Amino acid sequence: MGGNEEKQLDESYYNPDLKNQIKRAQAYKKSLRRYNIISLVIFAALVLTAAACMIFMKRPDVSEIEKRSLAEKPEFSLSSFFSGEYTDNFSLYFSDTVPFREKLVSLSSFLKKARGISSPSFYGAVEIVADEDGNSVEEEYTETTAPPVTSVVSSVVSDENNETSIVTETVTVTQETTTAASSGELNIADFSNNGIVVDGVKMYGEDAGVMLFGGNKKQGKRYADIINKYHEALGDSVNVWNIVVPTSAEFYLPSRFSKYSASEKDAIDNIYANLAEGVTGVDAYSVLAEHTDEYIYFRTDHHWTPLGAYYAYTAFMDALGMEYHPIEDYTEKVKTGFVGSLYGYTGDVTLLNAPEEFHYFLPPEVNYTTSYYSYDTLAPKGSGALFHEYVEGGNCYGMFLGADAIHTRISTDVRNGRKIAVFKESYGNAFVPFLVNNFEEIYVIDIRYFGTNAVEYLKKIGVTDVLFIDNCFAANTSSLISGIERMFESDTGTVTTTVPTETSAADEKSEKTSAKTQKNTKKTTTDSKSKNAETSAPETEKKPAVTSVPQTDVPDEKQTVVPAQ
Repeated sequence: MGGNEEKQLDESYYNPDLKNQIKRAQAYKKSLRRYNIISLVIFAALVLTAAACMIFMKRPDVSEIEKRSLAEKPEFSLSSFFSGEYTDNFSLYFSDTVPFREKLVSLSSFLKKARGISSPSFYGAVEIVADEDGNSVEEEYTETTAPPVTSVVSSVVSDENNETSIVTETVTVTQETTTAASSGELNIADFSNNGIVVDGVKMYGEDAGVMLFGGNKKQGKRYADIINKYHEALGDSVNVWNIVVPTSAEFYLPSRFSKYSASEKDAIDNIYANLAEGVTGVDAYSVLAEHTDEYIYFRTDHHWTPLGAYYAYTAFMDALGMEYHPIEDYTEKVKTGFVGSLYGYTGDVTLLNAPEEFHYFLPPEVNYTTSYYSYDTLAPKGSGALFHEYVEGGNCYGMFLGADAIHTRISTDVRNGRKIAVFKESYGNAFVPFLVNNFEEIYVIDIRYFGTNAVEYLKKIGVTDVLFIDNCFAANTSSLISGIERMFESDTGTVTTTVPTETSAADEKSEKTSAKTQKNTKKTTTDSKSKNAETSAPETEKKPAVTSVPQTDVPDEKQTVVPAQ
């Protein structure tokens, strides 16, 4: 009876559904184990592949998007290793030169927008610098850092047989800096006076970005003071002119953001009020304000357009009492697909998806030749084109003058006895070509790159006119103003020379052997991430020379420039 009871008990508790559930649970556990193994293998493969790419793939040298040279691999030494300098620099190099970095930056920006990040987007340490009407809330503003210093630039030159070639060189100029980037990530302070705003900004009905102006009235007065010194040194026989160019923020920044950008009109008025008698401040502001419905500034770049430069040129001609051709007399050409420096500085996909046209204008009724010289030694580099029409895409602003760090002379068939020297940063690049109809000779000197005393040079070449043309950021930025001061005071301008080390009598023979080397100009390398204006990217064949960013600019002074910004 006991056996029958146990059998009945087993049958009474037997549940076919429960048995099936147990089987399914066992099958699921087995499948999960298989899935986990496969996932682990795939993850390990991805990690190993990424590691192999990081270790063995060629690392980029230049960022085409950011228009700058990337960090270089540091050389190992025991002293730098124990001081921590080597590990810091290697970390910067490793993160700054990740393979496929351009594509990864673009992908990151796209994913950010896809998550629905709210508009607008601010980049940099944006601060309130004005009241709701755009009036400055402080008399002085925080000092910004210097523009870029190490640039790889290229130019098109011709030899005596008229054979054209592209010459590429690395340029390094000592710059003042007040802060430095601590990592390989882009520090917007390198490019902007008070940050950049994208999304929520429209120009000509399309998406745009603008650099916010912080200003610095103390530096503006300093800028005017050094120009006054040039006038005093050159005498009344040389006409000295100054054009301070407003940027797009002054005209296109939505009113709801006005508290983040100070009045550029006030900053320009401050500079002009401090110019000495005999130095003429040219009112480019008013003529640009009259044409804000036209394409006078780029939407994706911190520069003005050639059309904007033309209107400033007409104001300059009016001040000189010279005639000029209407814009219709110029041969207008167009390049498409231009996405400029603001995208490079921010990586914001809104700008990437808003490419614009690049219009430029070839001058009428004039013949001219363009000669290039090394910026530091002023040694001839040959002749070349004034307009580098081969440029494409993001390099389009490199259309003019070849590169910032090249000294340029333009000789024309105009016969009026007028010779002009133009001191400029990258905004001047688009302006200079319009002068070929009005001067016999035009000397173009970038305020960041010039290897001799400017006053002595101006006297030597016998100029009749000197023009300082800078965007409002540059004219209020210490590092750029320092370049103008160094050219006034130093025999080597913005170039830093190495002082020979002292030697004992026993080493006299060795000293004589190395004297020639010690006297050579040395180029001091600075971190391409420390800060304006204008960061140049290296150029290869069929690519333009680079432009820097305003400053600070673009936001221009510790940057490394490429055609450009």
